[in-house]
Amino acid sequence: MIMPVFALANAGVTLEQNIFTAVTDKVALGIILGLFIGQNNYYFSDGNPPDLKVTYTTTSPLLNSAETIFLSRDSCYYETIFQDVTNRFTFFITSKSMDELYAVLLKYEVNKITSKTLSRAVPERMGDNLSLNWGEYSSILITNSGNYILDDKWLVNWKKIVKNICKYVKEQQDNRIRNFTVKFDESMSGKKIAMYLNNEFLYDNTLPEINIENFFVTLAAVPGQYYLKVIVGEGGAPVEFKMDIDEGTEVSFSFKGNSIQKNN
Repeated sequence: MIMPVFALANAGVTLEQNIFTAVTDKVALGIILGLFIGQNNYYFSDGNPPDLKVTYTTTSPLLNSAETIFLSRDSCYYETIFQDVTNRFTFFITSKSMDELYAVLLKYEVNKITSKTLSRAVPERMGDNLSLNWGEYSSILITNSGNYILDDKWLVNWKKIVKNICKYVKEQQDNRIRNFTVKFDESMSGKKIAMYLNNEFLYDNTLPEINIENFFVTLAAVPGQYYLKVIVGEGGAPVEFKMDIDEGTEVSFSFKGNSIQKNN
């Protein structure tokens, strides 16, 4: 319990002495806290933080999807979420790569980029966000989704930063991508087909006349679980099939009645 000032004064301490003591204690406490907090809390431009963590996310609320890129000297990962399916792979990058990324972030003034609030709230607006964390208390958060949008003067810098972050995942995807096969039987002859994997475009073409030997289309993806969306004809209703994809996976389709069906 904190003793009231008048009680201290009655205990033989003058009011002036008590106020001086209280102020002195607060100053001393402020210095101590400042030293404690400031040990690992320096400005981003002061130097390359050895424990820098970079998290870049893209969100699309209407499509119920999101992507996350996490980069650090210890470990990295890339994660996608689409509806109820989550895929993630981990990887590593060198300290030199993190040094290069820091140089890019500094060059394009990531610590100065600002956002503004939209005049009309649009919480479902898709967009992307960037979070940098280092030390115990230091961080930078840039929001470019929902009700927030980047100030126009920073758009060019933002694109440069995002491109440099995404290149690490692109390299990993190129190394991990595997072929899988889609097979169409004779019931699909001459039909126009479009295919998407978790809403990412895969294939769009009119199938030839198919004989009893079927028609095969070879596609590629990083192994994982996906929704393969197939559209038959112009303006046809999309049909989604949840499936696991790995190297050598084969999925077979046929057309029965007025809709496409998966055979395996």
